[in-house]
Amino acid sequence: SLISQVEARPSCILRHAPCYQLSHARPAPSPTMADLTPAFNELLAKHSAPSTRKKFSLEDIDGFLKEAYRINSHITTLHNELKDVRQSYLSTAQPRKTHIRAPTTTTTTAPQQQQQQQRYLTDRDREDVDANAKQMLRELNASIRALEEAETLRRETEAALIRKKFVRGLGALGAWAAGDGALSGSGGSGGSKTAEHAAAEARARDEGQHRDGVVWFLRQRLQLCGRTQQAMMETRLTREMEKSRSVLARAGPGAGLTGFYEVMPSRGTKAGALREEGRGYGPVEDLTEEQIQMFEKGNQDMLQHYNSTLDKVRTAEKSLIEISELQTLLVGNLATQSANIEQLVADLENMGDNVGGGNKQLKEATKRPSAARYTFFASAGLCAFLIVWDLII
Repeated sequence: SLISQVEARPSCILRHAPCYQLSHARPAPSPTMADLTPAFNELLAKHSAPSTRKKFSLEDIDGFLKEAYRINSHITTLHNELKDVRQSYLSTAQPRKTHIRAPTTTTTTAPQQQQQQQRYLTDRDREDVDANAKQMLRELNASIRALEEAETLRRETEAALIRKKFVRGLGALGAWAAGDGALSGSGGSGGSKTAEHAAAEARARDEGQHRDGVVWFLRQRLQLCGRTQQAMMETRLTREMEKSRSVLARAGPGAGLTGFYEVMPSRGTKAGALREEGRGYGPVEDLTEEQIQMFEKGNQDMLQHYNSTLDKVRTAEKSLIEISELQTLLVGNLATQSANIEQLVADLENMGDNVGGGNKQLKEATKRPSAARYTFFASAGLCAFLIVWDLII
């Protein structure tokens, strides 16, 4: 098969983490009604009326539409999973202890347990969401590209078969003998096309235009998924930066010594008197080794926190760049597809004018005497006369 198959993805975009997809409780099934279609068809048959249309089934359509439906199903699944995980993905709140402890006495249903698990995502889980979403976007884009390439090859093959059937060989000789006067040079265009030839080209053109619209629709849906993922990553990056700025504001200059004078043991009445009188006072001189180590450890922890936040920002920025590149590629493909569809519409209008003019020329050609027709009949008569003369002699 010319159409590449994308492997089935797991139901949740998180591979290495528990599934955080929201589970919507299904309503209670309504009582099923009896199928009255067979009885209705019998009544229609008694009155010589056509039966009702059969139920739509994917098994009854061609390979192109089957692949298009499969790709659209994957795109819909990806978009729904991104929307379901969005709240947990963007949440910066820490998990509560009540959510971490496993329930011991009370029993909860499966949807409630999944909702509890979905309330918190670690940074590793968010990175898995980004990586798996980008991988699925790439695979779906490759599937759409393969579908488009297969359709292009099919269209070229069909056009070649139509030319071979209606233009070459006896078909072209018959058209010349009928007085169309376009055996070579025109390639069977304009007035040289028969009604059957024009109808075959019109069917191929309509089918190609419809399939171009299907590919354009798939690219639009995939671009919507890409924009959703990009918006989630941009929002996450913005919130991480705001959180870092708020932590930095709280830990500004002198914040590490807040409350130090309240907890620092007094070094004597002389040091206290100097501090009260506002004279020159050096707090570092009165710190013990343990207090100095405590402040150094606090500074190291703060530096480690900032480095970790910087790594998160860099990772998110890299992911945003990749998503932007994919978005640019999709926009370019959509622009090309739109231009092709507009060109097909213009060709369709021109083809309608050409077919109308060709029909008029055919009618005029059948009415007026044709030199090619007379030449053909004269040649056939001369050949028959020579054969009969040779037999007689």
